Amino acid sequence: MISSPRSGVFLALSAYLLWGLTPVYFKWVANENPLDIVANRVLWSVILLTVIITLMRKWSKVKDVFSNRTVLLTLLGTTFLIGINWSVFIYAVSVNRMLDASLGYYINPLMTVALGIVFLNERPRLLQYIAMASALIGVCIQIFVLGYLPWISIVLALSFSIYGYLHKKTPTDSFTSLFLETSMLLPFALLLMGYLLQGSMADGAVSDGSGPLNREGSVWLLLMLSGPITTLPLLLFSAAAKRVSLSTLGFLQYVSPSMLFGLAIFVYGEPFHFETGLTFAFIWMGLVLFSIDSFRKK
Repeated sequence: MISSPRSGVFLALSAYLLWGLTPVYFKWVANENPLDIVANRVLWSVILLTVIITLMRKWSKVKDVFSNRTVLLTLLGTTFLIGINWSVFIYAVSVNRMLDASLGYYINPLMTVALGIVFLNERPRLLQYIAMASALIGVCIQIFVLGYLPWISIVLALSFSIYGYLHKKTPTDSFTSLFLETSMLLPFALLLMGYLLQGSMADGAVSDGSGPLNREGSVWLLLMLSGPITTLPLLLFSAAAKRVSLSTLGFLQYVSPSMLFGLAIFVYGEPFHFETGLTFAFIWMGLVLFSIDSFRKK
């Protein structure tokens, strides 16, 4: 039988590989409205999570959240953040800005350290300061050399790091949290789907063979798959977190943005200029220093 740590590494690696492959899925449905994709992701995630929570008999944990006002308010905040994160990520994939998305998830752990300094009064060590400075230089290269603010990278990193920070303050498990978050997003998702459907009908899209009502069955199937694509990596990650150390999870977290980086350049042909390479070089340097500091602390 595979030992628990080894099985944990396998589960964690599987989760990060699946997260790294999600851009391929979103490219398959790139012809659809990005907001419609987000709405479908919410809808089918709620349906699947309802089944999972029923099978796992976790409804009592869902009810417990409503008796704790602080936890409920925190989940309202995480709901907003995950909605922003999903929307921006899907937008980045649909407009061929996957490199910016990759950069955002590379910055994420360094952004988490910065949040600890600001909100928890943590005192970073010297290597952490250097790592954050290196990442800041990388962002400045984008702004002053390439001439634009990498807002996709910043929004993804900021939203996900704050999302993780808030979740550390809640006692709920991952599935309960995600179920409540997607459930709170569901009314907005349904309203959005209705609005887009009405708009397509008003524009005559139904009569000319386009629009949601005339989607092929294969497209509807792909949209339905957004549920398991969202929840399966989370299931694997939750199981892995109980078997391996945080340092191992922290090291493996770079698998997903690395896959995103590779897909952007080698599969989807996004331009990779010298200045872009400099940006990533400084970010990677910061991550190397950050990783060295983490292992030294351990």
